This record gives sequence, structure tokens and C-alpha cells, in this order.
Amino acid sequence: MSALFAALVIGTVAGTLIGTIGAGAGALLVPSLMFFAGQSMQGAVGVTLAMQTIPVGIGGAYLYYKQGLIDLWVVAAVAIGMLAGILGGGALATSGKISPVKLELLLGVVLVVLGGVTIAKTLLGYTTVHPKRNS
Repeated sequence: MSALFAALVIGTVAGTLIGTIGAGAGALLVPSLMFFAGQSMQGAVGVTLAMQTIPVGIGGAYLYYKQGLIDLWVVAAVAIGMLAGILGGGALATSGKISPVKLELLLGVVLVVLGGVTIAKTLLGYTTVHPKRNS
């Protein structure tokens, strides 16, 4: 799977979860971009900030962009996917088809799984160091 396609899928899934259970974009996008789209931690944070730029993250995104840590194509792919996902997830969450208890459980499961993957990969030495920072 190409990195841009992975970014589009991540944006769609994250957008759906954000629209459905209100999870923070950073908690979902940063680890997902790192592990499934090959982004470094810094790059994933930069992408997350850049796609949330107006009005909140412009300062932080600029700092990451200035360091060459943001791939604008990845930003675009994630943003497109998130728009679709947020609309779908929001419609699902407000339709009454999923109980609030199940939404809370889903949020907890997502955060535990992503946290577990993050911890396991780090402990096993599978880190994602940005190529520009790896020297």
C-alpha cells in the first residue's frame, strides 16, 4: 500500500472515529500515520497540525513545515479522508444506532490498541526516525 493511499485510509478511519466518538485527532492520527503510513513521529505530528491549521495549528505546523517535516500530499490525503469520515462518523454517532456506552467502549478500545502498539513497537526497537534526523 502506498504511503499516500495509507494516509487517505488513515484520514478516513480517523475522521470516522473522531466524528463518531470524539477522539482527539492527535491521539488517533499520530500513531496511525507513524505505523501505517511510514511517517516519523515529527512528521505525523506535523501532518496532524497542518490538517488542523485553520485556525488552531498554524504556528506549530509552520515550525514543522520549516524543518521539512511535513509532506503536503499526505496532509491533503488525510484531510480528504477525514472530511468523509467525520461526516459519516458524525451521522452514525447521532443516528441513535450506537448507544453512548458502546461509543465510549469503542473509544477506550481504540486508545488501548493504539497505545499498546506504540508501546510494543517502541520496546521492540521499531521506531520511526525521520530520515533527515537519522544522521
